[in-house]
Amino acid sequence: MKKIPLAAALSIALISQAQSATVYEKDGTNLDLFGRINAMYLSDGAARHVKGIQNKQNDDNTLQSTVYFGIAGRSQLSDNVYAIGYSEWIMPSGANGTDKFITRAQYVGFDAQQYGTLTFGRGDNAFYTVAGVTDVYQELDSRVNDHYAFGDYQPGLIMYSLSAMGWDFRMSYQTAYDDVNGSNVNIHNGAAFAFATRLANGIGIAYGLSYYYLQPDKNDMMAKEFSPQIKKMYHLGDSQDDLNTAYSLRPTYKIDKGLSITYGNFGEGLYAALNGTVTKYNKYTNRLYSYEAVVNYAFDNGFSTTLGYGMKRFDGANIRSDITCGVYYSFNPNFKVFAEASFDVSSKPERFYSEAQIKRMAMDKNKGLIGAEYSF
Repeated sequence: MKKIPLAAALSIALISQAQSATVYEKDGTNLDLFGRINAMYLSDGAARHVKGIQNKQNDDNTLQSTVYFGIAGRSQLSDNVYAIGYSEWIMPSGANGTDKFITRAQYVGFDAQQYGTLTFGRGDNAFYTVAGVTDVYQELDSRVNDHYAFGDYQPGLIMYSLSAMGWDFRMSYQTAYDDVNGSNVNIHNGAAFAFATRLANGIGIAYGLSYYYLQPDKNDMMAKEFSPQIKKMYHLGDSQDDLNTAYSLRPTYKIDKGLSITYGNFGEGLYAALNGTVTKYNKYTNRLYSYEAVVNYAFDNGFSTTLGYGMKRFDGANIRSDITCGVYYSFNPNFKVFAEASFDVSSKPERFYSEAQIKRMAMDKNKGLIGAEYSF
């Protein structure tokens, strides 16, 4: 789901991107409201992939409408320090929708300007500086980067960011997090950092690292989540001894290391981005290698188009391989229409994922959608 590359939702200035309305402003304090409403007709594969239809059970195409609504506040505490707060919710509705509020991002903190910003709550961790450069689609992000294995926005997050002398630095700490990304995986804690800079010729470079320590498994539920991959890696069968071995080899930590390169600014003419991530799970026989590339061009007449490719490799096989494209037309700053599609390119997800995981994310299906959106 599209966000602003190289800028997580730490800056209240990003609210202007959503045509926000200031509803209160007095004595150094202001409160803004913003949001958007969209309606989409999705193929079954797309419906299983996007947020808001997490309990979809049948194999039919569907019409989905969704409201995104947010508030943001800023209050001056001293000459150089501001208190900030931000919250955004998703309200999906439809034949297969969850029909309940989903908290997307939510935090409070301090903006000390040249001394940096510190926030506490739900948001992206620091590694998004690398992974997020290709997160530019309306809905059908390829999500092959293993950064998204533990979800998009994460709760219980402490984030510090500082921009100075042409560099952007971010570091984050992840506190306990249960049932990660709708699975039985639990995070005990984690940390991440990233550096980014932009050269005079418009090229941006970023490097980051993230670490997750996984919660000790007390009831075998997390072991069951990983055991399908373990069985494939170690060529184990279905005997009780093999199942016990698979359970005992549950990973206890994960490390992502990544690099990204960009050109231009998204939404302003030509924008291109490439990132690569190496992921290590201890107890796994091989590392995961994720690569994503996108090219977007925004014309002055409101038309824009995006083309991208994402690939994830494990043990010599492309377990994810997707081409994703999109076309968009904005009639004005508030209303646009769009269409996106994603196509599998000879991937072999069964070499790594379980049947349930493949079905949950529709990895074995092409995906398509058309929609319209009104922003306010």
